[in-house]
Amino acid sequence: MAKYKSCSSRRRSSSASEHHDEDGNTKKTPLWQKILLYSGIVLFTLILLVFLIIWVLIPVVFSLSVAFQRMMIFIPFNSPRNPNFEDPSSYDIEGVHNMYITVSDYYDNITLTTIGAWLILPEDLIGVKDSQDINQIIKETDYDIVLYLHGVYANRAKAIHQYTVLRKHFLVIAIDHRGYGDSGLNVEMNELGMVHDHLQIYNWILEKGFKNGIFYWGHSLGAAIGCHTVRSLKETYNLVPKGLILESPFTTLSEEIRENTVGKIYSWLAYFNSTILRPLDNNGFHFYSTTNILLVDCPIMILHAEDDSMVPAVLGQKLALVASTKRQIPEQGNVTFHLFSSDLGYGHNEILTDDNVPEYIRSFKKVCEEFINMS
Repeated sequence: MAKYKSCSSRRRSSSASEHHDEDGNTKKTPLWQKILLYSGIVLFTLILLVFLIIWVLIPVVFSLSVAFQRMMIFIPFNSPRNPNFEDPSSYDIEGVHNMYITVSDYYDNITLTTIGAWLILPEDLIGVKDSQDINQIIKETDYDIVLYLHGVYANRAKAIHQYTVLRKHFLVIAIDHRGYGDSGLNVEMNELGMVHDHLQIYNWILEKGFKNGIFYWGHSLGAAIGCHTVRSLKETYNLVPKGLILESPFTTLSEEIRENTVGKIYSWLAYFNSTILRPLDNNGFHFYSTTNILLVDCPIMILHAEDDSMVPAVLGQKLALVASTKRQIPEQGNVTFHLFSSDLGYGHNEILTDDNVPEYIRSFKKVCEEFINMS
């Protein structure tokens, strides 16, 4: 009996993966069905794991980590990588001086840091002023200066084509915000700190004896920083630049996150506000351009491409509408808006390749001259 029971037990155990047909004949489960079942389990597990990481873990970590928020907002990685700022010619651009401007920190005036910049000579002065001292160039130039403020994932060696266009009309000073390139590596990246740096840079230019007009040209995040800087110049020093150009700008950081491609991955979540938007606001990551632009007292030009997936054109259009309807026109300066068709394929970075941009710049400079003469 013991032997019989043992055999029956083994027979029942071995038939765990078997089934019987209507006649009672034993059939084994086909191998392909087993593979399909196991593959389905593995695939479901992976999908669940990815879902939990992307839509649960990342938002939770983001809400708890200011450092993570700062990294995702500013994306402070060099582009181009391993930049050689001391040798601008390695980027196929001539007539460029590398320089550093010392500024004090917003939160601690005792702490000093250096901001890296390129001084880019106007096109007709290449080869003429190359060996001249930077202070002398700024003091003696007959050109207006444009301060070029780049966006995220960039440094001052990135916008080479943009400089080629701008130097036809300006003496260009391209600035790396703190935390980008080799600027301000010992201080914290934040909006107020960056604006404070730019206020000091503006005064640094005036201290050199510069006698012409100063323009700001901001791209993307640089547009938000430029807009805030122009407001602060007026409020802090009663200084007003000659003009403000905003390329691919957004309205507020919250609206930019809601509207861009990456933000829409998370915007459907019930906890989107509590884990993404509210922590940013609580930690001072605002960039309220729709508020700052109301206190800009100079002409404004806004450029945006319809096919911009990083900063949707609807935000540039909204900012232009706010600037033109909620400011005192013409007392605070006119607003010019140029929208580039998606058929042109300019996206987020290539607006200055458009053949019409030089004429837009010339026309805008005339508007600024007329505004000054009227004031």
